[in-house]
Amino acid sequence: MKAAAGRPREFDPEAFLDTALDCFWQNGYQATSMADLKKASGLASASIYKLYSDKRAIYLAALQRYMDEGISRTVKRSAEMSPEAALREMLEFVAQLSSAPAGERGCFTIAAASELLPGDEAVRAKVSSKFNHIINELESILIRGQQQQIFRQEEDARVMALSIFMMLEGMRIYGKLQPDIDDLRKSNDFIVRSVRGITHSGAGNTAVKASA
Repeated sequence: MKAAAGRPREFDPEAFLDTALDCFWQNGYQATSMADLKKASGLASASIYKLYSDKRAIYLAALQRYMDEGISRTVKRSAEMSPEAALREMLEFVAQLSSAPAGERGCFTIAAASELLPGDEAVRAKVSSKFNHIINELESILIRGQQQQIFRQEEDARVMALSIFMMLEGMRIYGKLQPDIDDLRKSNDFIVRSVRGITHSGAGNTAVKASA
């Protein structure tokens, strides 16, 4: 909606970051200019520069905003669920996200890493922190499952967590092809059977409703 003539548009920091995130996600960091951000947001330079010193500062803030969302929501609930249910919910969340129309955009964290790494230490630190957080949560779930004799005890929980994480990130990339969610769920079922040490396919349906 256009602001009334002669009156500056009110600056909503969160709305601006959402707009900036869309711009960076669509065009990449290098191809997005401050002029693009001003045009997309409808804000004047003075309003933007009150909070952000330059395009890089906006990009880092938008990246952090993206990282604070998504799978972190399922992670917060994992301690209240059984280990297998917690693992299935994380897998289902990524399957739903990857197969949904928005999944065609892929993962912004992966896009940031692909465009700016190696070389940008600030982006590297953010990406590393995000990835390690997910890996650590997966490891925690797997350790609980091992302690309850649900998951394979002869395997290292950290190694299993890393393997699952890499599969999940691959799923986000595969999401650009808009795969059928049933195929993703079959893959997720294979992951659960693998960590449980089950060699047959009679583990049942993996569809656990995850909030978007």
